[in-house]
Amino acid sequence: MGLIEDLDALLSEATAAFAAPKDPKALEDVRIAYLGKKGKLKAAMAQMGTVSKEDRPKVGQHANEVGAKIEAAFAEAQARIAGASGGAGAGIEMLKQERLAKLKRYNEDPQIVAKYGKDAAWGGKFENVTPIAEALKKFPPLKEGEQPKSETAFGKVRIAARMTLRRDQSKKLIFLTVQDQDASMQVALWNQKLNEQTLALLRDTLDLWDIVGFDGELAYTQKGEPTLWATEARILSKCILPPPDKHHGIHDKEIRYRQRYLDLIASPESRRTFILRSKAVARTRRYLDEKGFLEVETPVLQTIPGGAAARPFKTHLNALGIDMYLRIATEIPLKKLLVGGLEKVYELGRLFRNEGVDYSHNPEFTTFEAYQAYGNLDDMMALTEGLVSTLAQELTGSTTITWRGKPVKFAAPWPRLDYCELLKKHAGVAYDDEAGLDRKLKELGEDPSGMTHVDKIDAVFGSCAEEHLWDACFVINQPVEMSPLCKAHPQNPKLAHRFEAFAAKLEIANAYSELNDPIEQENRLTDQFGKYMNDDLDLLSEYQDQIDKDLADLENRVNSLKASSPITDAETSSVAKVLAQLKEENSLVKNLVRYGVHIAHNLVQSGKLGSNQKFADAFKNFARTSEISDRSRKFLVDLRSSNQSRHKDLLKIFERFSDPSLLIDRDFLCALEHGMPPAGGMGMGIDRITMLLAGADSIRDVILFPLMRPEEKQP
Repeated sequence: MGLIEDLDALLSEATAAFAAPKDPKALEDVRIAYLGKKGKLKAAMAQMGTVSKEDRPKVGQHANEVGAKIEAAFAEAQARIAGASGGAGAGIEMLKQERLAKLKRYNEDPQIVAKYGKDAAWGGKFENVTPIAEALKKFPPLKEGEQPKSETAFGKVRIAARMTLRRDQSKKLIFLTVQDQDASMQVALWNQKLNEQTLALLRDTLDLWDIVGFDGELAYTQKGEPTLWATEARILSKCILPPPDKHHGIHDKEIRYRQRYLDLIASPESRRTFILRSKAVARTRRYLDEKGFLEVETPVLQTIPGGAAARPFKTHLNALGIDMYLRIATEIPLKKLLVGGLEKVYELGRLFRNEGVDYSHNPEFTTFEAYQAYGNLDDMMALTEGLVSTLAQELTGSTTITWRGKPVKFAAPWPRLDYCELLKKHAGVAYDDEAGLDRKLKELGEDPSGMTHVDKIDAVFGSCAEEHLWDACFVINQPVEMSPLCKAHPQNPKLAHRFEAFAAKLEIANAYSELNDPIEQENRLTDQFGKYMNDDLDLLSEYQDQIDKDLADLENRVNSLKASSPITDAETSSVAKVLAQLKEENSLVKNLVRYGVHIAHNLVQSGKLGSNQKFADAFKNFARTSEISDRSRKFLVDLRSSNQSRHKDLLKIFERFSDPSLLIDRDFLCALEHGMPPAGGMGMGIDRITMLLAGADSIRDVILFPLMRPEEKQP
């Protein structure tokens, strides 16, 4: 047992040696001395041949334990030096330098240069590769209790894959685990199959996450593990940065979302999610194509971002000197194609909305919209439930999926639920009871001031009713004012002929019997903005009066205080400072109010809101200004962080007056005037459908590169 004592002594010596270095260079010298190719640990392991056959398993196990402890001492020293010399970044840099040294050695090896040429570790064309999943199918299944014959081969294959695990059994045998896009398998580097020089070189230069090409034979190990026994192996791409900590780094959502490539390497579940997403997109296209729909492409850059009530992203086209917007919907151009005679069209692509970010919203997202001439809402229901149930069945194997631990049923037909009845049942208010909606919003902790009637209905429904919509269903018969592009219900003109599809409390689709009467369409769009504008102008009038009154009241109180009791010069100076600040705020607010009124007035005069007779008297009591001061612009930005309700109201009003999505697209109305066939239209969110099918908790888990706040630069 002398080797065991020698190994214990070596462990004590190595532990003390690794505790001494103060800088990376000194540590590297110690590493070479103990863990290098000709280091003391390798020398001790070479003595295994002197151990008796019966003692070899025990001594071998002890040797592996000692080796692991020496490796741990080295890792601890790395962490200690990294912390002393600049944190984890210094440690990573040191590991990177080690890998670069291995890269240099591999690329300069005479055998490699002669066979593959210069810079061989960066690879080249590697043909006739067999996917790992296909290679594994070549192994016949073992019967229970069957002992595999390791000498029986099941064919020769070539694979290319990333190495994710390495287990050195001895100098002559190394087991690797490698993975490609769809599967992983074991590869054996054994001197009985692989050239001794190649094995020795790979033993010293191969690192985790290197991409490697192998030729070899497929055979089981003695333990029944399907294995590729390599006869040729070469590095195709060197990973020069060490992988993140397996137990911490990859589970950090910041890393997963910000560096998705690391997530995809480390997480088979993540790869499966995005493969499922791609299949869902492809199957959606195929389903629509099979139904006779024609895929088209419409502009992403628009001068009027219509088709939805959402805040757009603004950009500037230098060539023409005009402001443009990223599209918030594809509805308007697709309807123009119906006018042109393309009777069944769809577009699948990105939309952009400059709004909130949460578990089910991302500023850029993927949808498809489909329009069918001579169809209606019933056709869109059949299309929606047919497509979604098909996706669930084909991609998950069932029309019932599990999301957040609960089953969600997608099997058709889906139930039809009345919007107004749901609102009454779960919120206790009617959609046309504005006072009741205000009370409910206050109960929910929301401030209804500054909200339109439609906003109030939507907010109450979202808070009270949507949480009860679990299995896939259609919510129908919304108030018509919520859907200006939708036909009225044939039996009740106060309701829209529309549905919203829900599953697991998420809205997944939205559809209309499309409005094709150009006169009614113009009236609705004009009335929509007119209602906003009239309400907002009333609020602005009250706002102007209130700030004047507040300032006058404050000045009167100060004057009364001065008259009733003497105040010091310091107190006089302090009061004067407060009054000056309030007067400046008063001036800034008035400037914003007058500029907001100017914007609304210009919209009316330009005819972009249709006939301006409806607004002829709206501006009589308002002063207007065509310019906004720099200080007012800054004040407008500061309002976003203000908690005062009147400041919030002013911000909402100003943004609404500046909202280009409320403008009327005159070319769209012109198209309708040429005759659009009656039609059904539907839009569906690909991201949310994928969330449900993949069992993902957040929309960020199904978007490859979700929006992330920029990282702060380290000082």
